[in-house]
Amino acid sequence: MRLRIAFAAIAAAAAAFGAATARAHEHMHHEVMMEAPTPTSASLYNLDAKWTTQDGTSVALGSLAGGPVVAAMGYTTCKDICPAIVADMMWVEKHLPVDAAGRVRFAFFSFDSAGDTPARLKAYADEHGLDPGHWTLYHGDDDAVRELAAALSVAYRPDGQGGFDHAAAISLLDSKGEIVFQQRGAQASSDELLAKLKTLLER
Repeated sequence: MRLRIAFAAIAAAAAAFGAATARAHEHMHHEVMMEAPTPTSASLYNLDAKWTTQDGTSVALGSLAGGPVVAAMGYTTCKDICPAIVADMMWVEKHLPVDAAGRVRFAFFSFDSAGDTPARLKAYADEHGLDPGHWTLYHGDDDAVRELAAALSVAYRPDGQGGFDHAAAISLLDSKGEIVFQQRGAQASSDELLAKLKTLLER
């Protein structure tokens, strides 16, 4: 049975929490500083939504199955927290064992359903030197974004200026799409994420 109902419940709980709680906004980083619900323990690959890659291919999240995945949400016009997230992911990629590099996928999912078209995502990947052999950038509609953000427990909201305030989180998924670790916070070190990833690769 698909888990859409469970993820919808998580999303509703997060929305209710956000409406009832005063959330601090740090203007330099545009990071939503709020306690988030616990990420789902189920496979993200059970989510129904389809996404479009930077190459214009329509895929389900299950297309990532089979190996570890380092995943994050952001958007290409972000000038503060998102570049830091991508830089952390690139750091992890750089420090992978040589014989493991081809076994790890890096996935970047955009919050910006309107602006981050596949063409824009492809240009962003080129601008940042993201190897298409290892990296996939994803465009989804608003429903797909909400569903994934709820499953990953990544709070976000439009900032009223065409961008988004959002939590900083990099998730490590195992070969089945289950979250085994999350690096949370704009100032977090990626050392633990890298160590967890190496452990996955040794299994």
